[in-house]
Amino acid sequence: MTKRRTTSDTAPRQLLLPLHSGGTNGIRAGRLCRKEAVREALTEALAACQLSREEVAQEMTRLTGEAVSVNHINNWCSEAKREWRFPLELATAFCMITGDYGLISAILDGTGHGLADEETRVLAEYGQILVEERKRASKKRELLERLGA
Repeated sequence: MTKRRTTSDTAPRQLLLPLHSGGTNGIRAGRLCRKEAVREALTEALAACQLSREEVAQEMTRLTGEAVSVNHINNWCSEAKREWRFPLELATAFCMITGDYGLISAILDGTGHGLADEETRVLAEYGQILVEERKRASKKRELLERLGA
């Protein structure tokens, strides 16, 4: 008996993508392009940093395991070299080395999110607890009124 060949549908299919992209329809096209903001943040952080670009490159290489040269840094900061993009996976090391987190702020700008230091996070958590306590107190008063007490 011969083996029966199964016919599989091998025709290429178009991937269906939703027309609504989760709340981004109201954002103007190109508004979140962070290319220039990232370049400016890199340049400003390096200008304010006590380390030379060579030292920053060496430390980034050491911390990330990726080869980063002073030429890379110069190209990322250059207005003329628009095709050079700063790799996001290097952002943490860059910010820690320079002590400037403006790069992360530049990336997040326009999203409604931002950076917060430890004290700010603690204050935010404390504020959330206060709001919850007030809601509970209000609910208690409402329940006591319904009970006639």
